[in-house]
Amino acid sequence: MRAGPRQDVLTRFTRLTRLTRAGALGRALVGLGLVTVCAATAAGCSGGSGGGGGGGGKNNGLEGLPASEVGTRAIAALRTAPGVHLTGAVSDPSSTAPSEYDLVMSATTTSGTIEEYGQQTQLITIKSDTYVRRARSYYTATGDSAAADLLADRWVRLAATDASKYSYFTLGRFSDSLRDFPPALAGKAEQEKVDGQRAVRVRSSDGTTFEVANTGPAYPLRITLTGNSTTRLRLSDFRAPSAVSSPNSPIDLSSIG
Repeated sequence: MRAGPRQDVLTRFTRLTRLTRAGALGRALVGLGLVTVCAATAAGCSGGSGGGGGGGGKNNGLEGLPASEVGTRAIAALRTAPGVHLTGAVSDPSSTAPSEYDLVMSATTTSGTIEEYGQQTQLITIKSDTYVRRARSYYTATGDSAAADLLADRWVRLAATDASKYSYFTLGRFSDSLRDFPPALAGKAEQEKVDGQRAVRVRSSDGTTFEVANTGPAYPLRITLTGNSTTRLRLSDFRAPSAVSSPNSPIDLSSIG
């Protein structure tokens, strides 16, 4: 049976950062006399300690809305936010460790780290350009010792085919991927606090949960998505991040594949 759209989202969340040993980039490196590499990224996650809506002020009315409408408004607010700091993990029973994320996203840039199976990847995207950097341990752990000699601790500008794996980690596409979840949210919104900020919690019968700011913009503060895997996300710093610059002297594979 074909997976439904909600499970497709969870599958992408898990697979997009899975260690990759083959594909167009791998074939390109073989053609250059190298070995397989995929890539990932990381500039420091900037943006400071600011949050979304603040803990004071009047309630924004979410407590009186249907649960599905709370979820829909949260996604709309996230998509139009100047930026967001996203942290979280995907617990997948088929893997030995959860995928972990620490990313700052805006409409045009993403920077941060992705960690899976104990290996950390650094990521920078600026519009259509995607750069990644991994330590030698990543390449040696996946048997790519030749690639390690060339690429370890170096920034790599990815070819478009491989960069597409990371296009999901943009503010717009990430927000859009959540749109299938609000229709399943039901019941009464429960008022609570998240890190001292007033919020409402809405949930679905399968355990998916949205915790959304109850003052100011309806920014989602914590999201749990359930399925074959469980995704737990924390969102904060809903403001424009510091400027992100291209890495100096990257290995340029963007013209390959």
